[in-house]
Amino acid sequence: MHARLHALLFCALATILSVVALDAGAQSAAACDRACLQGFIDGYFTALSSRDPSKLPVAAEVKYTENGRVLALGEGFWKTAGAPIHYRDYVLDPETGGAAAFTALKEYDGIAQMFLRLKVTDRRITEIETIVARIGDQRWFAPETLEHLSDLFAQPVPAAERHTREELMAAANAYFTAVHTEGTPEFVQAPFGPGLKRFENGQQTTNVTSNPVLERHTWSPELQLERASYKGTQVMDRRFPLVDTEHGIALGLATFRREGPDTSTLLLAEIFKYTDGQLREIRAVILNLPNGAGTGWTH
Repeated sequence: MHARLHALLFCALATILSVVALDAGAQSAAACDRACLQGFIDGYFTALSSRDPSKLPVAAEVKYTENGRVLALGEGFWKTAGAPIHYRDYVLDPETGGAAAFTALKEYDGIAQMFLRLKVTDRRITEIETIVARIGDQRWFAPETLEHLSDLFAQPVPAAERHTREELMAAANAYFTAVHTEGTPEFVQAPFGPGLKRFENGQQTTNVTSNPVLERHTWSPELQLERASYKGTQVMDRRFPLVDTEHGIALGLATFRREGPDTSTLLLAEIFKYTDGQLREIRAVILNLPNGAGTGWTH
């Protein structure tokens, strides 16, 4: 009897261990590391430039937005996109299965600046969020100046010096709050590092040393906010869906709104490089939308 009991217990234990092993193997197979996520981003742009969404491994209920509107996958920029050019800045977040990139693509005889965010679950794309900015869509537009990846964003942060996800998101939110409150008693300066450069659709808009579009573009970001250059801007619909702790990057999305019947809403995606407690560089894709427009997302 004891031998039989031991045999039964052994079989039960073996079954449990095999189930655990299979479950762990399934989770491992479903996980998507940095290389995997970058592959999804690169595959998206390959499919987009060939105008063939059938090449994408999407979930049945995939959600796709372009410039704040929900569209059927294959509509919008899928009808007109050309070859990628110049550069690609990545934000990769294996912890959440999120990936994003800033890039530019040809479109007929012009160039379109683009932001892309993907959510990957079980090796399938479940969310696609895009912003496509073209000449005339926003005042600042110079994607042809972005000849290569940003050295700062591409540089990993040593493991001992990395900030937490919460710290990276808080730094990005501090910038949004500083813009929102500038020129008011509630204003608190953002944690800018020395010489920080901000690029909006490829146009450098801080610390410009030659050929500035506006005088304020020659100023530091601290001085721009201290002088309330954007006073009255309400930073709404804030989200921070991706954090790349390995590279010290947070992705922030928001709308910039101003009061008045003739004003427009700015839809923007910004990536923030944050190390040693300071913001080091900011890059943004920005688009003018009709006043009151939203992002198409709530999370």
